[in-house]
Amino acid sequence: MTSNPIADFGRGLRVVSALYGILMILFGVAALAAPVISTMATVMVVGLALIAGGLVGLYASFTERKGWAILLNALWAVLALALGVWMVMKPGVGAVSLTMLLGAVLVARGVTGMLLAFDSSFGQSRIWLGLGGLLSLVLGGIVLFNLMEMAGLTLGTIVGIDFLVAGFSLLIASIMGRSAIG
Repeated sequence: MTSNPIADFGRGLRVVSALYGILMILFGVAALAAPVISTMATVMVVGLALIAGGLVGLYASFTERKGWAILLNALWAVLALALGVWMVMKPGVGAVSLTMLLGAVLVARGVTGMLLAFDSSFGQSRIWLGLGGLLSLVLGGIVLFNLMEMAGLTLGTIVGIDFLVAGFSLLIASIMGRSAIG
């Protein structure tokens, strides 16, 4: 019997996906167990990503662009770089800022969902759009009106839940992938 390289690759990929899923589950549990630490880690990762993006943007501005686009791209890159440095230097303030941004996004998503619920072209799903919008609006309001109390916990809790969901999804997909590959 000959070996099928595609099936062998698929089996190896399933094992790696399962291990990655288990690792994400463990990190999710750790993030939920220590939400303040995971919030600060999230702020640091976002800050470092902004620093890296700002540096790459500055490099690209002066190597790829010509004309007035250099100024605008360099301005955005400097802004990202400064924001990243600020978040790394003051992670507590960065956590409050990211939590405020999260609250604003939830409110905007809630308003959008509730407005879409009045659009008859969505048919039977309008109730779900409205309920989802209402839930997002309430969650956004809770975050924004309790900003200082929630800043240390909100991001870490959301990151922990996201890691758990992604980890279980990967684990289940890798287990169920056996029948698909053979």
